[in-house]
Amino acid sequence: MLQNLFANFFPTHKFFSGNVPIPEAQEVEDLRGMSDEEFLRHSRPQLEALEVVRQEKFKIYKRRKMIAWPAGAVLGPALAYVDYWLLLLQSSSDDSAAGLSVVFMGALYAWVTQPKRQYAAAYKNEILPRLAGLFGNFKYSSGGQIPVEQMRPSKILPKHDKYESEDHFIGKYKEVGIQFCEINLQERRRSKNRTYYVSIFKGLAILLDMSKKRFYGHTILDRDRGKISEWFTSRTHGLKKANMVDPEFEKLFDAYTDDQVEARYLIDPIMIEKLKALQEEYDGEKMVAAFYESKMLILISSKHNHFEPANITIPATDPESVLTMKKEIGEVLSIIDQLDLYDPRKVDEARTTSGAA
Repeated sequence: MLQNLFANFFPTHKFFSGNVPIPEAQEVEDLRGMSDEEFLRHSRPQLEALEVVRQEKFKIYKRRKMIAWPAGAVLGPALAYVDYWLLLLQSSSDDSAAGLSVVFMGALYAWVTQPKRQYAAAYKNEILPRLAGLFGNFKYSSGGQIPVEQMRPSKILPKHDKYESEDHFIGKYKEVGIQFCEINLQERRRSKNRTYYVSIFKGLAILLDMSKKRFYGHTILDRDRGKISEWFTSRTHGLKKANMVDPEFEKLFDAYTDDQVEARYLIDPIMIEKLKALQEEYDGEKMVAAFYESKMLILISSKHNHFEPANITIPATDPESVLTMKKEIGEVLSIIDQLDLYDPRKVDEARTTSGAA
């Protein structure tokens, strides 16, 4: 029944069909002037389709919970008792026959929560690509990623051994390529008996790539983390502390650059306010940004998953999540508006006037 329903809404996709291929970036429409009410009217067909799935999966989830509680209460202790006797009967160095209770409880949990995972899969594989189109022709892939070779020259990407990503958006605005996704960078660690991975950065990566402009130097912005971080950054990246004249800026960010003149053009109060608004919109804990080559990379550390459906108990037609996404994308576009004002010729003129090298 659900597959037939989705076939009517999404004739070109199969239900839970997997990742959507990432096409070439297309020019996106600026929706910041569209009222929330109008945007919700456009998104309502997709949300109503998801609500049908939510109701069906929620019913299954509640039914399975009702079955699981008594089953776990009876069979869990019984299997734990069996595990106890198996451990007594076999050698102390071999516990491979035990663990029946753990396996049972794990399988029971997976069975109960399966409808929630299916609901999330429907949102990402069928609904979110359509919603992304409403956000001005953005294209979405649940498993896509920003190529790491485009981010590595930024000098702000932490050293890592594993790069995972999800929820990749791609588009273009004012001839500036836009990519953003959630990333998880992990470092390999070794102990005496095993190798494991530790997350060293988890959050949002935003890459903006100008097609017709290029920065002369390399500039990094970092939220003020004290003198130790200042020394480490300047020594590691070969950049010097930027000479900024705004005392309010110094309270918020540390800036490092190899082109003092250009840094003063890039880092103005308007850009700082836009970066602050973006970090707050994404509930970021820390933020660092880099201007390099023709690109601007922004990394916002956050533990929150931003592109997930609401809890299965909340109606899919609730407008909060899609309106939040609309506002977040608007903040990204506002940064591009500011980048669009950057004029390399003015940097040349200022360098000539001041006699800077």
